[in-house]
Amino acid sequence: MWSRRALWSSRLDAQWFGGPFAIESYLLVRSIAMLKYLGVIVVLALGIALASCASTPVVTNQTVIVAGVGPVEVEQMNVDIVDVEPSERIVRVRQGRNTWQVAVPEVFGNLQNIHAGDRVEIRRVEGAVLGARRARKGAEPSIIYSEAATDPLFQNVPEKWVVRSLTLTARFEKFDPTTRVVSYVGPAGPRTVSVVDPAIQSDLRRLRRGDMVELTFAEAFFIQKL
Repeated sequence: MWSRRALWSSRLDAQWFGGPFAIESYLLVRSIAMLKYLGVIVVLALGIALASCASTPVVTNQTVIVAGVGPVEVEQMNVDIVDVEPSERIVRVRQGRNTWQVAVPEVFGNLQNIHAGDRVEIRRVEGAVLGARRARKGAEPSIIYSEAATDPLFQNVPEKWVVRSLTLTARFEKFDPTTRVVSYVGPAGPRTVSVVDPAIQSDLRRLRRGDMVELTFAEAFFIQKL
Protein backbone atom coordinates (compact mmCIF):
# COMPACT_ATOMS: atom_id res chain seq x y z
CA MET A 1 0.00 0.00 0.00
CA TRP A 2 1.11 3.55 -0.70
CA SER A 3 1.60 5.95 2.17
CA ARG A 4 -0.10 9.37 2.24
CA ARG A 5 3.25 10.96 1.57
CA ALA A 6 3.81 8.75 -1.51
CA LEU A 7 0.33 9.56 -2.88
CA TRP A 8 0.85 13.28 -2.22
CA SER A 9 4.17 13.05 -4.05
CA SER A 10 2.43 11.31 -6.97
CA ARG A 11 -0.24 14.03 -7.23
CA LEU A 12 2.44 16.68 -7.13
CA ASP A 13 4.33 14.95 -9.95
CA ALA A 14 1.08 14.78 -11.93
CA GLN A 15 0.65 18.54 -11.65
CA TRP A 16 4.12 19.03 -13.09
CA PHE A 17 4.00 16.32 -15.76
CA GLY A 18 0.46 16.40 -16.99
CA GLY A 19 -2.68 15.07 -15.36
CA PRO A 20 -4.07 11.69 -14.25
CA PHE A 21 -2.23 9.66 -16.91
CA ALA A 22 1.02 10.90 -15.45
CA ILE A 23 -0.04 9.52 -12.05
CA GLU A 24 -0.65 6.09 -13.54
CA SER A 25 2.70 6.18 -15.34
CA TYR A 26 4.47 7.26 -12.20
CA LEU A 27 2.85 4.48 -10.13
CA LEU A 28 3.73 1.92 -12.80
CA VAL A 29 7.39 2.97 -12.81
CA ARG A 30 7.48 2.86 -9.02
CA SER A 31 5.94 -0.66 -9.02
CA ILE A 32 8.45 -1.95 -11.54
CA ALA A 33 11.31 -0.51 -9.50
CA MET A 34 9.94 -2.13 -6.35
CA LEU A 35 9.64 -5.53 -8.09
CA LYS A 36 13.25 -5.28 -9.28
CA TYR A 37 14.34 -4.44 -5.73
CA LEU A 38 12.43 -7.41 -4.30
CA GLY A 39 13.94 -9.61 -6.99
CA VAL A 40 17.42 -8.62 -5.88
CA ILE A 41 16.51 -9.47 -2.27
CA VAL A 42 15.21 -12.91 -3.31
CA VAL A 43 18.35 -13.65 -5.31
CA LEU A 44 20.57 -12.61 -2.40
CA ALA A 45 18.54 -14.70 0.04
CA LEU A 46 18.82 -17.77 -2.19
CA GLY A 47 22.54 -17.21 -2.57
CA ILE A 48 23.02 -17.01 1.19
CA ALA A 49 20.92 -20.13 1.74
CA LEU A 50 22.88 -22.13 -0.83
CA ALA A 51 26.17 -20.93 0.63
CA SER A 52 25.12 -21.94 4.12
CA CYS A 53 24.16 -25.42 2.90
CA ALA A 54 27.33 -25.94 0.89
CA SER A 55 29.19 -27.57 3.77
CA THR A 56 26.29 -29.68 5.06
CA PRO A 57 26.65 -33.48 4.64
CA VAL A 58 24.10 -35.21 2.42
CA VAL A 59 21.91 -37.74 4.22
CA THR A 60 21.62 -40.84 2.02
CA ASN A 61 18.93 -43.51 1.95
CA GLN A 62 21.50 -46.04 3.15
CA THR A 63 21.17 -47.02 6.83
CA VAL A 64 23.32 -48.77 9.41
CA ILE A 65 21.89 -50.21 12.63
CA VAL A 66 23.50 -48.56 15.67
CA ALA A 67 23.37 -50.40 19.00
CA GLY A 68 20.91 -48.75 21.37
CA VAL A 69 19.66 -46.36 18.70
CA GLY A 70 18.37 -48.35 15.72
CA PRO A 71 18.69 -47.58 11.99
CA VAL A 72 20.69 -44.41 11.29
CA GLU A 73 21.08 -42.80 7.89
CA VAL A 74 24.59 -42.67 6.44
CA GLU A 75 26.05 -39.21 5.83
CA GLN A 76 27.96 -38.50 2.65
CA MET A 77 30.30 -35.55 2.18
CA ASN A 78 32.70 -34.63 -0.62
CA VAL A 79 35.80 -32.90 0.71
CA ASP A 80 38.97 -31.37 -0.73
CA ILE A 81 42.41 -32.61 0.29
CA VAL A 82 44.46 -29.82 1.88
CA ASP A 83 47.63 -31.80 2.59
CA VAL A 84 48.78 -35.38 3.17
CA GLU A 85 51.24 -36.91 5.64
CA PRO A 86 51.75 -40.45 4.26
CA SER A 87 54.10 -41.61 7.03
CA GLU A 88 51.61 -40.60 9.73
CA ARG A 89 48.61 -41.63 7.59
CA ILE A 90 47.04 -38.24 8.29
CA VAL A 91 45.01 -36.38 5.68
CA ARG A 92 43.77 -32.85 6.29
CA VAL A 93 40.51 -32.16 4.48
CA ARG A 94 38.34 -29.12 3.90
CA GLN A 95 34.64 -28.69 3.27
CA GLY A 96 33.45 -25.13 2.92
CA ARG A 97 35.05 -23.14 5.73
CA ASN A 98 35.69 -26.20 7.91
CA THR A 99 39.05 -27.99 7.99
CA TRP A 100 39.93 -31.09 10.00
CA GLN A 101 42.28 -34.09 10.06
CA VAL A 102 41.36 -37.66 9.19
CA ALA A 103 43.46 -40.62 10.29
CA VAL A 104 43.21 -43.02 7.34
CA PRO A 105 43.36 -46.73 8.35
CA GLU A 106 45.73 -49.06 6.47
CA VAL A 107 42.83 -50.98 4.97
CA PHE A 108 42.40 -48.09 2.53
CA GLY A 109 45.91 -48.65 1.14
CA ASN A 110 48.88 -46.28 1.02
CA LEU A 111 48.38 -42.57 0.55
CA GLN A 112 50.83 -42.14 -2.33
CA ASN A 113 48.03 -41.60 -4.83
CA ILE A 114 46.31 -38.87 -2.81
CA HIS A 115 47.57 -35.32 -3.17
CA ALA A 116 46.61 -31.81 -2.13
CA GLY A 117 43.82 -30.57 -4.38
CA ASP A 118 42.25 -34.02 -4.85
CA ARG A 119 38.63 -34.57 -3.96
CA VAL A 120 37.41 -37.54 -1.92
CA GLU A 121 34.09 -38.90 -0.77
CA ILE A 122 33.53 -39.79 2.88
CA ARG A 123 30.60 -41.91 3.98
CA ARG A 124 30.12 -42.21 7.73
CA VAL A 125 27.71 -43.02 10.52
CA GLU A 126 28.19 -42.30 14.22
CA GLY A 127 27.43 -44.63 17.09
CA ALA A 128 25.94 -43.53 20.40
CA VAL A 129 28.15 -41.50 22.72
CA LEU A 130 30.33 -43.72 24.92
CA GLY A 131 31.74 -40.96 27.12
CA ALA A 132 31.48 -37.22 27.70
CA ARG A 133 33.43 -34.82 29.86
CA ARG A 134 34.28 -31.14 30.02
CA ALA A 135 37.37 -30.36 27.93
CA ARG A 136 40.42 -28.67 29.39
CA LYS A 137 40.49 -24.89 29.38
CA GLY A 138 41.58 -23.42 26.05
CA ALA A 139 40.82 -26.61 24.10
CA GLU A 140 39.99 -26.22 20.41
CA PRO A 141 37.79 -28.40 18.16
CA SER A 142 39.69 -31.54 17.10
CA ILE A 143 39.32 -35.24 16.29
CA ILE A 144 41.59 -37.94 17.76
CA TYR A 145 41.17 -41.46 16.40
CA SER A 146 42.11 -44.35 18.65
CA GLU A 147 41.99 -48.13 18.34
CA ALA A 148 39.45 -49.97 16.28
CA ALA A 149 36.21 -50.50 18.19
CA THR A 150 35.78 -54.15 19.21
CA ASP A 151 32.28 -54.05 20.67
CA PRO A 152 29.38 -54.87 18.31
CA LEU A 153 28.27 -51.25 18.04
CA PHE A 154 27.06 -51.49 14.42
CA GLN A 155 25.18 -54.02 12.34
CA ASN A 156 24.99 -54.48 8.54
CA VAL A 157 28.10 -52.31 8.02
CA PRO A 158 28.97 -52.33 4.29
CA GLU A 159 32.06 -54.21 3.11
CA LYS A 160 35.40 -52.35 3.37
CA TRP A 161 34.02 -49.93 5.93
CA VAL A 162 36.14 -49.37 9.04
CA VAL A 163 34.91 -48.93 12.62
CA ARG A 164 37.10 -46.75 14.84
CA SER A 165 36.75 -45.14 18.25
CA LEU A 166 37.35 -41.42 18.37
CA THR A 167 37.35 -38.54 20.81
CA LEU A 168 35.89 -35.34 19.49
CA THR A 169 36.54 -31.97 21.10
CA ALA A 170 33.67 -29.64 20.29
CA ARG A 171 31.62 -26.70 21.49
CA PHE A 172 28.57 -27.87 23.41
CA GLU A 173 25.25 -26.43 22.22
CA LYS A 174 22.50 -28.34 24.04
CA PHE A 175 21.26 -31.70 25.22
CA ASP A 176 17.63 -32.70 24.67
CA PRO A 177 16.61 -35.29 27.30
CA THR A 178 13.41 -36.08 25.38
CA THR A 179 15.15 -37.17 22.19
CA ARG A 180 18.41 -38.11 23.97
CA VAL A 181 20.36 -36.12 21.40
CA VAL A 182 23.31 -33.81 22.08
CA SER A 183 24.04 -30.94 19.69
CA TYR A 184 27.57 -29.64 19.24
CA VAL A 185 29.83 -27.71 16.87
CA GLY A 186 32.96 -29.64 15.99
CA PRO A 187 35.73 -29.40 13.39
CA ALA A 188 33.26 -30.32 10.62
CA GLY A 189 30.59 -27.85 11.79
CA PRO A 190 27.27 -28.35 13.63
CA ARG A 191 26.36 -31.97 14.36
CA THR A 192 24.12 -34.10 16.59
CA VAL A 193 24.60 -37.54 18.11
CA SER A 194 22.48 -39.83 20.27
CA VAL A 195 23.22 -40.49 23.96
CA VAL A 196 21.90 -43.78 25.35
CA ASP A 197 23.76 -44.13 28.67
CA PRO A 198 21.83 -42.43 31.53
CA ALA A 199 25.11 -41.57 33.32
CA ILE A 200 26.40 -39.71 30.27
CA GLN A 201 23.07 -37.94 29.91
CA SER A 202 23.44 -36.74 33.49
CA ASP A 203 26.94 -35.42 32.75
CA LEU A 204 25.69 -33.51 29.71
CA ARG A 205 22.94 -31.83 31.73
CA ARG A 206 25.64 -30.10 33.79
CA LEU A 207 27.15 -28.41 30.75
CA ARG A 208 26.26 -24.95 29.54
CA ARG A 209 26.03 -23.77 25.98
CA GLY A 210 29.46 -22.70 24.81
CA ASP A 211 31.39 -25.10 27.03
CA MET A 212 34.05 -27.19 25.31
CA VAL A 213 33.33 -30.89 25.66
CA GLU A 214 35.09 -34.14 24.78
CA LEU A 215 32.75 -36.72 23.28
CA THR A 216 33.89 -40.30 22.75
CA PHE A 217 32.00 -42.56 20.36
CA ALA A 218 32.54 -45.08 17.59
CA GLU A 219 32.32 -44.20 13.93
CA ALA A 220 31.91 -46.44 10.90
CA PHE A 221 33.22 -44.83 7.74
CA PHE A 222 34.47 -45.33 4.19
CA ILE A 223 36.75 -43.13 2.09
CA GLN A 224 37.28 -43.17 -1.66
CA LYS A 225 38.93 -40.83 -4.14
CA LEU A 226 36.63 -39.20 -6.71
